[in-house]
Amino acid sequence: MLVLLNDFASYQSYLSSVVRFSSWCSNNFLHLNVSKTKEMCIDFRRNRTVISPVVINGEPVEQVDSFKYLGVILDEKLSFTEHVTAVQKKSQQRLHVLRKLRAFYVDPLLLLRLYRSIIEPLLTYCSICYCSFCEKP
Repeated sequence: MLVLLNDFASYQSYLSSVVRFSSWCSNNFLHLNVSKTKEMCIDFRRNRTVISPVVINGEPVEQVDSFKYLGVILDEKLSFTEHVTAVQKKSQQRLHVLRKLRAFYVDPLLLLRLYRSIIEPLLTYCSICYCSFCEKP
């Protein structure tokens, strides 16, 4: 669950939505796995309000500062620094493989194909979401 709260009324609305969703799942014979459910509050105010965790079926939902959703790491400030760091680390590991292959005099066209198949997708996946948040050197 991703929560963007402006005031107490929106928090109450959020809680009632969770209760309605939980009862809808129960009425339609669907089981919510609370142990896999995470809650993250996005609050851009300076004085963040501490909210109590949502309870579903008697179990509190874990509150997290960041989580991975569809391959993108989101954090509570939507800064994407954690995601960019993870992508950078993964691409450096794969670039190391290309450097080793280049040392064995592998054909440059093959190296380019490898780059485009194993590194470029890492750098471009969902980049439209977080590139505007990246700092320019």
